[in-house]
Amino acid sequence: MNHSLIVLPLFLASNSMAQRVFEKGAEVVYEDANKNQTNLGRGFSPVLMSQGKVALIRGRLFGYGEYFDCSKRATKNWVSVYDSVTGTEKTLFDRALPFQRDGLMFCIFDQMQMSPDGAVLYLVSPVYATSGSLAIIHLAHTTVTYVPGVDRIYVIESGPHRGELIYQRRIDEPHGVHYPFVHARANGQQIRVLAEEVLADENPQAPVLGAYLNKIGARISVNGRPFPR
Repeated sequence: MNHSLIVLPLFLASNSMAQRVFEKGAEVVYEDANKNQTNLGRGFSPVLMSQGKVALIRGRLFGYGEYFDCSKRATKNWVSVYDSVTGTEKTLFDRALPFQRDGLMFCIFDQMQMSPDGAVLYLVSPVYATSGSLAIIHLAHTTVTYVPGVDRIYVIESGPHRGELIYQRRIDEPHGVHYPFVHARANGQQIRVLAEEVLADENPQAPVLGAYLNKIGARISVNGRPFPR
């Protein structure tokens, strides 16, 4: 049975729920409403879904220029969904993508997100020396669009802009190269370019982005915690 494209009726969990999922070293940890923790093993960039489901990238994290081989499990990435209720896991996406690089196919990903209805998968791959690239994958009909230059991506989880995107993107300007955060529509189209800041997984400090999200009534998750708090 081919599990490379399985569309599941998953929904992003509200930040008001006590569950969370986060990275701990090279592994992913799921924490339920009673603070019981389950180590999901090697993986990264987890996304908390409804009913205790967790989407995550399996495999190790590859950097730009590192050797990978799409024919071998140990030298590539794929996206899985773990069900904490049943203790089972299914492969959601396991394909190589060209990321608009002629003659090249990439099966390594360094970040993922999901749309609130679970129909769209967002994958970032380290395809350039100076930046990554974003693939927007509509799982039901397997169509893919690309937004080059994207390094990090988040899906807005609450408020009137729920389902829209915040991503950090390389922008070339006459006075230099910048990597600002961008507010974008769900299809990747830019709405507003914000400031160039660092949003660390631990103790995130990005005051301009935080103020902007507060202004539009939006929240994102950064390593299992709401931002801005």
